[in-house]
Amino acid sequence: MKPIYRIRKQISLANYVFSIWIKSLRIRKRLPCYTLFQPIIIFIIIMLVTACDSSANTPSINNAKQTLSTSSGSTITYNTRPQDVLIRTFYGGGKLGTFEMSPEISIYGDGNYILGPGLQMQQGRLQAVALQQLLHKLVDTYGLLKLNKQQFYDVPDQNATVLQLMLNDKEHTYLYGPFGNMQESAQDRSEYQRLGNALTSITEALVGPTHSYKSQQMVLLVHQTFSPDLSQSIPYWSFQDFTLFQLSTFECGLIPSDLTGPNGDTGCLTYTVPHTALLLNTQQLQQIKTLLHGQEQAVFLEKGAYYSVTLRPLLPDEIEQKTLAMFGSQELSYTGVTLAEGPVPIPSPTP
Repeated sequence: MKPIYRIRKQISLANYVFSIWIKSLRIRKRLPCYTLFQPIIIFIIIMLVTACDSSANTPSINNAKQTLSTSSGSTITYNTRPQDVLIRTFYGGGKLGTFEMSPEISIYGDGNYILGPGLQMQQGRLQAVALQQLLHKLVDTYGLLKLNKQQFYDVPDQNATVLQLMLNDKEHTYLYGPFGNMQESAQDRSEYQRLGNALTSITEALVGPTHSYKSQQMVLLVHQTFSPDLSQSIPYWSFQDFTLFQLSTFECGLIPSDLTGPNGDTGCLTYTVPHTALLLNTQQLQQIKTLLHGQEQAVFLEKGAYYSVTLRPLLPDEIEQKTLAMFGSQELSYTGVTLAEGPVPIPSPTP
């Protein structure tokens, strides 16, 4: 219930507004019985004032945050919006041919989580208490925010796990890979073990039921392939907005001349991430879904060349950030892939 003084203040304000309105319109002369309408008009004004007052005192969803106290007496703050990533993991980065079309794990501020790393992602939900317990483990039990080093990796060219934490309005990134093959300090070995235990705790926390993740927005990823399954019928590309050559060049770059044979595969979208990714509009998405016959991937033929075509659903944060979360080979630091909209540029002819 509202305090009495606030109700009185609203009634007083309503009377004041009413009196000014009456005087300005000279209602006393036009409506001799205007006093009969006074209670009704004042009630309407109070409702309007109350609505404005309530909206002014309601926390904005854009600034929704939650604060937790730690065992050391400090606090951690995190965003609670459904598009705010709190915890995310990738695996890869080495030269072993690993490519993740989506993150391994993405946990959001409202407790929803999405599991990858492929196209057929699964979605589940952590209750608020379980999410806070997990954050307490990461910050209190394993002390991730107080580690002296964030990268544990001493064997070149090997895959590793990248962990991102978004706490206290800051992104904390950790690299967990092969470690201990060189002479490491006792503290470094201890922190390496704590980071490994933290990663295990994240996985073990996601034990609830899941269902297929769906998104109304998708990107189209295209690259030229040199090993199509010719035992299958391969359709021709029949889409008017752009050619597959245009889009594959836009996303992966021009394929250089292959001096040793017909295979000029650059590894883009099979081992490495693309330069950019095309965000489809609603009409384009529906047409391409029809071409793919409800599938997520297919191979098409265009002017004698074969192209792999993939529809990848957008994650909640990707829609807002306009950045695709992917992780490939030969990169141990995450940067993301820029989303592009609108017409696909026509490649410049090679000299």
